[in-house]
Amino acid sequence: MKLEGQRAFITGAASGLGAEIALLYAANGARVYVSDINEDAAASVAARCCELTPGSVSGPCDVSDSSSVKAAFASLLTELGGIDILVNNAGIIHTDPEYLEANASAMKAQIEESMQGEGIKTHLRSIELLSDEMFDRMMRVHMYGTFYCCREALPLMREQGGGRIINMGSLMGAASLTGAPDYCAAKGAIMAFTRATAREGASYGVRANAIAPGFIETPLLDPVDKTTLDLIAMQTPMQRLGTASEVATSALFLASDDSSFFTGQVLAPNGGIYMSQ
Repeated sequence: MKLEGQRAFITGAASGLGAEIALLYAANGARVYVSDINEDAAASVAARCCELTPGSVSGPCDVSDSSSVKAAFASLLTELGGIDILVNNAGIIHTDPEYLEANASAMKAQIEESMQGEGIKTHLRSIELLSDEMFDRMMRVHMYGTFYCCREALPLMREQGGGRIINMGSLMGAASLTGAPDYCAAKGAIMAFTRATAREGASYGVRANAIAPGFIETPLLDPVDKTTLDLIAMQTPMQRLGTASEVATSALFLASDDSSFFTGQVLAPNGGIYMSQ
């Protein structure tokens, strides 16, 4: 029971990594505020958390909207009375079929051309094809959402003498994911912001760290075709994608006293694919 008596606010917690983290926290004694834009799914996860530790609740939160974040934190204070752990997990990838197909076709052509050894003749246009709205949405959900939640949590944590913040970065915040320049930019910004938050919060007992997963089997990867996922697994020294539970254990470590001398750090569960980038 590493988190007994603790209160955690987790964004994007209705499915995938967020749900897995919420359940693991509850299994270790925390009361969890399960936040997500999908209210019904969030309520279902909260109910499962209550079976492990009574007192978990759920509520709506669109992290890209500062007023929605503010309302969610007001609800958190009413329901749980405070916050000890913040997990900024909410995230998106592009789902537009035309954009995805253009990138996938170009990448497959480049692989074939590379194997022929005659140079790359097909060129990616992922940056050119991004609209203002697509880029803005990616940054708002990832970077702005992280900022909005930290801005609400930090004064609460300062008043009570400390807390822990865990931001979800990505392998692609340091390396590069072909066909997703805005995702790379957003995740890189989150990891830089984590270090700034760690420096600012250290004087009043707030530790801020990030997790930078590789490719993990979650609903976020549903739009990615099987050929691409197989290629990713082949590039990974461990020859597979990761599981949500393998990321959740990193989040438990960073939320617990086991990581008491960790701040401004990045844990990277990625099966070794970083060495292939």
